[in-house]
This record gives sequence, C-alpha cells and structure tokens, in this order.
Amino acid sequence: MLATPFAALAAGDSLSTAGGQGGSLGINDAIRAGESRRGTTLSTGPAGVLVARPEYAQYPVYVGTLGDKPVRMRVAPKSDTRDSLQGEYSIGDGKGVRLLSGEWENGNFLMEESDDGTRVSGNWDGQIDRNGAVRGTWTDPYDPAIVLPFFIRPFGGYLVIPPFDMAPNSGVTYAPPPPKSSISTGKSR
Repeated sequence: MLATPFAALAAGDSLSTAGGQGGSLGINDAIRAGESRRGTTLSTGPAGVLVARPEYAQYPVYVGTLGDKPVRMRVAPKSDTRDSLQGEYSIGDGKGVRLLSGEWENGNFLMEESDDGTRVSGNWDGQIDRNGAVRGTWTDPYDPAIVLPFFIRPFGGYLVIPPFDMAPNSGVTYAPPPPKSSISTGKSR
C-alpha cells in the first residue's frame, strides 16, 4: 500500500507514553532495540531527515497527538483508490516528515507510515468518530509490544477522513482531490 517516502525523526526527538521507563519511551530507541534483536542495521535516527514534499503543501491539515508529542498531518484522498488517503506528517518541531498511506471502511481506519519511502516504520489503527476525528493506537511493525495512543482531528475546514455515521446531505465538506502532479512517480532514491 505504501509507495511514498517518509522522513525520519530528527536526532533527539522521541515519543513517550506513561508506561515507559520513567514515563518516556523513545521511538528511535525502540526501533534501534528491535532492529538490534533482529540483527539488522539501524534505519532511523540522526542519519537524515526527509523534507516535506511540495506537492503536499496544499493538502488539508489534521492535528493531534502521537504518544505525548504533537503531530501535524497533511493528507488528501488518493486519486486512484477509493476510501484512501496519502500525505505526510511531522512530529513536534516539524524538522522532518514521515510519509503516510491509509484507508478507511465502516468506521475503521488503517494507515502505514514510512520514514524512508520503502519500508513501513509504523502502523496506525483507529476508529473514526462522528466529527471525522480518529482515535487509536500506533504500533511499531518490528516490535508489536511498542504501542502508542494517537488522536488526530481535521483542522482548517476540510474533512478528508469521513465520519462513520455521516448522513447524506449533512453539509460535511470533503477535501478536494489531490492536484495532478507532473512529477514522475518512479522509484524513489
């Protein structure tokens, strides 16, 4: 499902939950620990940060939290797939982004993120409420024991993720389709 690159967290950024040691669970530390147990090399961390994509700059915004960190998402419907979205999000200070690809059905919401454009670096699973807000959990794909709560809601007037119980003619304004890009979607670097 994921075809676009995601940005890694900047060095020192971490997400935390109340259940971690001393109240803090660093997402980069958790990924490093999981990759270490699997015998792979580190794929996230201070090596680099993906920059925001210009073609996503006009996408509608969702705001909320992941763990105890603020997140800001730019998402829009995919032009080629029904009930799906694509975009990017930043954590905290917004120094970099991670790419997003998701879908919804019958009030359920699933989304994958990638910090390098090729591998899944997080799974979002939640429920959509009557206002189009989504509440659920983020899970590390390499260590399913690492779970963070999330909450995102539409910001600025456009609703991309429709409310589950939305009635026809309810006055909900959907986001416009993403602009057609002249940029080739060939293999990412």
